[in-house]
Amino acid sequence: MINMNVKQFYACNTNIYDLHMLQTGHYSAQKRIIKKLCDFISEPILDVACGTGIILVQLSKTKNKIFGNDFSKEMIVVAKQKSPQITFTTDNAETLIHHNKKYNTIICCNLLFYLKNRNKAIKRWKELLKNTGKIIVMEEYPFIFPRKELKGLAKILKPLRSEEIIKLFRNNNMELVKKIKTKIDNRHKLYACVFA
Repeated sequence: MINMNVKQFYACNTNIYDLHMLQTGHYSAQKRIIKKLCDFISEPILDVACGTGIILVQLSKTKNKIFGNDFSKEMIVVAKQKSPQITFTTDNAETLIHHNKKYNTIICCNLLFYLKNRNKAIKRWKELLKNTGKIIVMEEYPFIFPRKELKGLAKILKPLRSEEIIKLFRNNNMELVKKIKTKIDNRHKLYACVFA
């Protein structure tokens, strides 16, 4: 289960987080990754930690069957304002108890670093994946902890290198089919790994 401190952190910092991600190039990087991976993304799509919904906005330009999930009710409020046509849930990403349909694409962006039981989460995502489906994982590396805003992040997440993410998924019988990266800023990049 995700640490309760994470939930508390985002309940207090939703708007600060959204502004930080916009101003620092994180959202631009996420949009570029989605465009580059369009051939691997097919409906129905589930974003398991949609946050304030930037990826959902990008996907909705070309896709219709999109579902968003985030355990932060405050994040979902903002995401709904950006994409009112999308169905949202507020499940824990490790259990996704309100999901029983199968997805062709599951997106996991900026989430893996927070999970306490990553293997449990991956197992659950695989249960919800169609036979030919893909899981797309996006994480930044090296992770740069914000100095002023969002300074509590250092206590609630554990960054992983992309090689560690690939090993984690291989240990869960999923193989890497594509790996790309894009620049966030001069200090770090956003990596995306597609698993099947």
